[in-house]
Amino acid sequence: MAWCKAKGENVSIENLHQGFTHVFESTFDSTEGVAEYVDHPAHVEYANTLLPLLEKVLVVDYKPEKVSP
Repeated sequence: MAWCKAKGENVSIENLHQGFTHVFESTFDSTEGVAEYVDHPAHVEYANTLLPLLEKVLVVDYKPEKVSP
């Protein structure tokens, strides 16, 4: 798993952020790695602490694929 260590301000001119102000991005080597992360006790504890403080949450899991031009 890799954590994104970048930060910045939303500068999208499309204004499609739906009110979201923060992103937690994680990269995994496999779908099995995602499953291990989701079930990990530290993740479960963090999620149970954080989620009640949030108004809404959006989770996106995707498998990147190469796109031809």
